[in-house]
Amino acid sequence: MTHYTIKDIATALGAEAAGNLDLVVTTVNQPQHATADHLALAMEETYSDALQEGNAKAAVVWDGADWQSLGLEAAIFAPRSRYVLSGVTHVFEKKPQIGSGIHASAVIDPSAKIGANPSIDPFVTIGANVTIGDNVRVASHASIAEDAVIGNDALILQGARIGARVRIGNGFIAQPNCVVGADGFSFVTPQPGAIEEARKTGTISAASETAGFARINSLGAVSIGDNVEIGACSTIDRGTIADTVIGNGTKVDNVVQIGHNVVIGDNCLLCGNVGIGGSTVVGDRVILGGKCGVADHVTIGSDVIAAGKTGISSNVPPKRVIMGNPAVKMETNVEIYKATRRLPRLVAKVAALEKIVFKKD
Repeated sequence: MTHYTIKDIATALGAEAAGNLDLVVTTVNQPQHATADHLALAMEETYSDALQEGNAKAAVVWDGADWQSLGLEAAIFAPRSRYVLSGVTHVFEKKPQIGSGIHASAVIDPSAKIGANPSIDPFVTIGANVTIGDNVRVASHASIAEDAVIGNDALILQGARIGARVRIGNGFIAQPNCVVGADGFSFVTPQPGAIEEARKTGTISAASETAGFARINSLGAVSIGDNVEIGACSTIDRGTIADTVIGNGTKVDNVVQIGHNVVIGDNCLLCGNVGIGGSTVVGDRVILGGKCGVADHVTIGSDVIAAGKTGISSNVPPKRVIMGNPAVKMETNVEIYKATRRLPRLVAKVAALEKIVFKKD
């Protein structure tokens, strides 16, 4: 069991603290459930009642809180609550249990190069000519295919798949069962097909019917920058010729699909169920809310924020907040929503006016 003094925690967070700084806590908890040896997380004033329901002696509280009146013996102040929460979770982190060294059941090609201080669990497979940096941690049943390059301090969790020729920077995190470097979804018909005809004419004729599809193989790979995290069950396809690219600091949530040839900038957030079609370019610091869908061959400028379930089918200029399907400016979408809610009343008014007009006839 871990033991930390309030002073230790405040120092680690770079935060101010007051009261008995030698008070020892063993874990964190919600304020209403915290006991005497817990650090209660009450970082907003709305938690004051819940804090008094529990039995915590110490808490992380909002800036300016009267902590003594809340019955606390010590307090750590959180001027920006979620940022402090990030630090607290690092202090009390429960790291994955991955054994040090290389487990005897791991299958590693003799040509692979693995850096200092590796931790590689059972049933991991590492292919030919793979290069891995220092302090790598690879959990059970993960695989790293031939010619992949991974930097220092990587954490690759259970069942993750790193494909052939993938290049990844330092500080990479792969959550369970994610796939980096799968083949792209790219097929073509021998003659112009239904999709091409529909784009041109809006119709589908017998002339565009096809008996099958020819596969376009993915000769490129995936290039990932530093400090990137890929969520559980997410997939990143490799490029057709050039690489699919993920920039430094970008974070990808669970069950996200990134198509072949996509280029994503630095420090982007892609939330759960986002799907990005092939050859799309996404700028820096873009946030795509859950279930956003992005068409292929679209360009999204830097600093764009798309609300959940936004459908992006055309280019988006930088620094725009968008909503809806098809995507429009947030304020426009709100007006459309308001107008849609008024439709039943509008229909009723039109029906009433029709009755009046027809009676006059």
